[in-house]
Amino acid sequence: MDRLLQLEVFAKTAELNSLSKAAEVLGMSNAAASRHLSALEERLAARLIERNTRRLWLTEAGQEFLQRCGILLNELAEAEDAVSERALSPKGLLRITSSLSFAKIYLAPMLPAFRALYPKLSVQITAANRYPDFIEAGIDVAIRAREQEPDSNIIVRRIGQMRRVLAAAPACLPVREGACGRTGGRGAGSFSGGCLENSS
Repeated sequence: MDRLLQLEVFAKTAELNSLSKAAEVLGMSNAAASRHLSALEERLAARLIERNTRRLWLTEAGQEFLQRCGILLNELAEAEDAVSERALSPKGLLRITSSLSFAKIYLAPMLPAFRALYPKLSVQITAANRYPDFIEAGIDVAIRAREQEPDSNIIVRRIGQMRRVLAAAPACLPVREGACGRTGGRGAGSFSGGCLENSS
């Protein structure tokens, strides 16, 4: 059985002075609550609660155990509240990297509304037409124009589609036809055979 649930049943029973009320609050049957309490006492080899048909009371061992597990449960509740608050109202520094064009067209216009929604969160955007090792760089979110990452431990989510367009000035086509070649480089400025390639 779940040890934490056993502690919750015991603490709630002691708080409400009723096993049935504790079961109702915790959303379980009286029989289930009784099994959790019995399992806890069996595991500790100690009687924590004495009960009859009319009332229940804590034993000396139960009183001491309640003080200790009460501290534990309170600290756990505070930890959960802190994490939940951080998830609902994140704070700190969010580091994002993307291509120059994506940052200019999409991220920059969205930034004011994002900052208004999460005022405690600072955003740092690194815009570059290259794929650095963002784990070593401490990047939290990397926006990429590819479906997979070399590191299989990285979580990848598709957020949209993009298309590539090969364009040229009409006056250039009759003269340079068949002379256009691609280089292996990425980014604005890759030039070969009269073609300018911009992959962003």
